[in-house]
Amino acid sequence: MAWQPTPYTAPLLLAAVASFGFAAYGAANRSRGGHALLWSFVAVAVAAGVWSLAYAAQLSATALGPTLFFNRFVWLGSAGLAVAWPAFVLSYVDRTAWLGRRRFALLWIVPVAVAVAVWTAGVDPLFYADPSLVDAGGYRVLSYTPTPALLGFVGYTYAVNLFTFAVLGYATVSRDGVFRRQAAVLFVAAVAPMALSAAGIAGVVGPDAGFVDFTPIAFSGTSALLAWVVFRYRLLDVSPIARDAVFANLSDGVVVCDADGRVVDTNDPAEALFPDAALGARADEAFDDVPAVADAVTDSAADDEFRVTLDGDSAPRFLTVDVHDITGPGTTRGGTVLLFRDVTERETLQRRYRALIEKSPNVIAVCGDDGLLRYVSPSIERLLGHRPTEIEGRPIIDLVHPEDRREAQQAFDRAFDSAEPQSLTHRIARADGSWRRFETVIERLFADAGEVVITATDVTDARRYEQRLQVLNRVLRHDLKNDTNVIGGYADLLRDHVDEEGDPYLDIIDRKVRTLTHLSDQAREIDVALHSDAGRAEIDLSELVERLCVSLSSSFPEATVTVSVPESALVSADELLESAVRNVLENAVVHNDGDDPRVEATVVADGDRFRLDVADDGPGIPPVERTVFSEARETALEHASGLGLWLVHWIVTESGGDMEIDTREPTGTVVRMWLPRAAEARE
Repeated sequence: MAWQPTPYTAPLLLAAVASFGFAAYGAANRSRGGHALLWSFVAVAVAAGVWSLAYAAQLSATALGPTLFFNRFVWLGSAGLAVAWPAFVLSYVDRTAWLGRRRFALLWIVPVAVAVAVWTAGVDPLFYADPSLVDAGGYRVLSYTPTPALLGFVGYTYAVNLFTFAVLGYATVSRDGVFRRQAAVLFVAAVAPMALSAAGIAGVVGPDAGFVDFTPIAFSGTSALLAWVVFRYRLLDVSPIARDAVFANLSDGVVVCDADGRVVDTNDPAEALFPDAALGARADEAFDDVPAVADAVTDSAADDEFRVTLDGDSAPRFLTVDVHDITGPGTTRGGTVLLFRDVTERETLQRRYRALIEKSPNVIAVCGDDGLLRYVSPSIERLLGHRPTEIEGRPIIDLVHPEDRREAQQAFDRAFDSAEPQSLTHRIARADGSWRRFETVIERLFADAGEVVITATDVTDARRYEQRLQVLNRVLRHDLKNDTNVIGGYADLLRDHVDEEGDPYLDIIDRKVRTLTHLSDQAREIDVALHSDAGRAEIDLSELVERLCVSLSSSFPEATVTVSVPESALVSADELLESAVRNVLENAVVHNDGDDPRVEATVVADGDRFRLDVADDGPGIPPVERTVFSEARETALEHASGLGLWLVHWIVTESGGDMEIDTREPTGTVVRMWLPRAAEARE
């Protein structure tokens, strides 16, 4: 049989060789990528190769019989591509549900029917009417009149192709990174043959337009595009479904490496973490700063998790790395997925809390419901001389003084049954055998955990200082009052032995004795106020002020006391409020150096509170003493002479009220106290 050379034979043979090469490459690398994607790609390559090779033989034949014979193989390739191409596209975009038996059968019906008809009935007269060979450009080509069946099949293939073009176009727009480039190249490779074929039918391209099918000829050009997407963008290495489902929705970094340890995909967070992890880079190059990650890629072990530290420009970043085998256990390893989670904030917080615990002046421990210590802060060595490693694992009760163990055990048990913290004071053994006193709080670590956290504060020195201060305070008050009484008694005896010129001196002694006695009483009241457990009570401020003013007039008959109060003024205040009001009233007289001291006591309503004003016409409180009082401190050079003001301030504050001291014109002082109304008074 004679053969004729055509301008299209070489491109067609090139397209056939490339297509069969792609099919062989896909079959040889069947362990990569998704099963449906891989085998549909192989089917596309085989069908395109058959079509190209058969069409090259058809164009090269010089007789009608061989031409129609080779044309049957052209139809076989065309029908196969009509099935394989949509299957490949659906696999690529993860629409594998359409590849089930029932739906996939819809793709087979028309192409299979055409292939069977061609091989049984022949193309003449089913698809070609009056086929013949005609001269075109110096060589003989097949000429025919298309039948309705041919036009129907062409319309079917165009409709299927347009559908796949739409799918790939959407993938190109919706994806990003390497898979956008993949989809774009596949879109161009798919559209080019159909566009060239349509242009040939329309007579736009080629001198043989209308006689030559340019679709398989275009495969020679699209083969280069397929080579680009297969080898440059790793089409068969990793399925793009992973990116659509995970990559685009993750704030964590993801890097995918193939079986050879090369990077085949990354997302934006991963690129920010590892700028060297470019496509095609080897793992040891991509993760040069973190060799442990490169080792995880090349290691044959599958799933693993570990931590790495990535040095940054300003501060290190802490990452957790999850390593996953793509193909899973029991199969050949097809690649590795690395998931990088930035835990810098969490790690920083953990280190900060760890530092706070380790440097805490308290002993912090975690104990299980079995009574054994599971964690003890390093401060125990500084406070008690025990090493944490020596204490952990021991029963916590062993450290408690035998006399305090029963109370400690009860508090420990209550902590597991109650959401409220349990507090107690007890003694804990030092390593040298001595005992220290601690105030301890025990509370559940978590609501559903069988552990408690114990915070123990060493109060040994504070308790010892408080006890000494109390003893000193009581002795001082006792001796001061006794000595002032003795001085006052001797001063009275001297009046019978001193002439009139000495009376003023005895009056001064008498006033100082009264002042010292009053000072001792105030110190006693302050001690009671500081150490009592007095609670809140509803007190009628009007009745209290009237009663204390009557008592003041009896004790100081030379003073003029004026009272203005409403019928009732119920306040919610500390039970020691009477002591505070009495001190303010007495100070207004005791510290007045006039012959006729005047005191005005007024109670008025002020919003949701009542205000008590105590005004006098004395010399006033020196500014330095008001500063000391307002700053709530005393120094060696600045100290308030009136202890009563301290007592008043503490009681009013404890009552939830406020206090203010102003100067009265032309002379005198006004002490104002605001106290909250009782609930009954608010209604």
